Amino acid sequence: MSTIYTNTSDMSFSSSFPDGPTGEQQKDLSIFFDAVHNGPFGYLFVNEDALAVHFNDKVCELLCIEPAVLRNKSIYDFLLQEEHSRVRALLTNCTESFAEPVRMVKVKCKKNRFRFVTIYIKKLASRESADGLYIMLFLKNDFNPLSASKEENEAFYRAIIETQEAEREFIGKSLHESIAQELYAIRINLQRYMMEYGHEEQIMPIKKMLNDTIFKVQNISNDLVPTVLRDMGFHKAIDDMVFRMTRSDVRFLMKLDKEIGGESKEIQFCAYRVIQELFNNCLKHTDARRISLKVGVSDAFIAITVEDNGQGFSRDIESALQLGTGLRNIRNRIALYAGTMDMVSSSKGSKMQIKLYK
Repeated sequence: MSTIYTNTSDMSFSSSFPDGPTGEQQKDLSIFFDAVHNGPFGYLFVNEDALAVHFNDKVCELLCIEPAVLRNKSIYDFLLQEEHSRVRALLTNCTESFAEPVRMVKVKCKKNRFRFVTIYIKKLASRESADGLYIMLFLKNDFNPLSASKEENEAFYRAIIETQEAEREFIGKSLHESIAQELYAIRINLQRYMMEYGHEEQIMPIKKMLNDTIFKVQNISNDLVPTVLRDMGFHKAIDDMVFRMTRSDVRFLMKLDKEIGGESKEIQFCAYRVIQELFNNCLKHTDARRISLKVGVSDAFIAITVEDNGQGFSRDIESALQLGTGLRNIRNRIALYAGTMDMVSSSKGSKMQIKLYK
């Protein structure tokens, strides 16, 4: 039976990676093992040639093989031929964050049978001169969070959230660094043309549309990558969020406990995303004219309450979870903190109460 390591200094690596991890990779490994080693995932470290370097028992179970068979073997030896190109593309394009996984990957099993798995992958941080080392997470497609242990659920939801945040960061940076810059260039050229050739009456409406589009792109980018939260703290980030969401026909009321600024960055970020999703639900689905937010901090948990005077939800919370991605995103985030979510809704408005346990 392979060993489950919680201290990466005790790890042994195969001859395909004889020098072990670099200093930067060692730090990444420590964070990874603390979060994942007892979860529902089979984990597998592979080098740039996709050869197995280190792994746990779970991945052997998912790949239908014995531990002795996997060491120094290529991951492709255990996949159906038709899956090789998908997994190869995942390895080629991966970054230092878990991105969108490949799902329903067929793994060889005995007697001409196969099973489906989902594969996540990220590259460990390394110097340019260091050999590449990759973490692959394997999750059985019929994994059920409802019957899983607390540790399994934590690893499962953490991977989902990291995947979503990686996607948000990629899109947000693309909007800011590419599309927004191109729109600025168009605006400058339009201004130059107007100064040189006139036609101000025809060009000004176009310029206004362009400015509105730039403003919307900036808002979307800020929503996806909340730099204000990182740089200026929770209170300023919520103020900024409300400012960008405010419309002439909607009023926001806020009461934030100042103690939340002393909580961990991780739980502050979770609370920020939860509030963002709740506000979006109020604006999109309830036709609210007044939205109130209360954030309280106790020794045991952070309480988030959002109320509105809209038309309410037409379904109970379980039905809403099945149909709406917003509430599912909230559930995934609060699961990391063994949190709870309660909803009361009527034709006079709705009330959502979230608790994040520390």
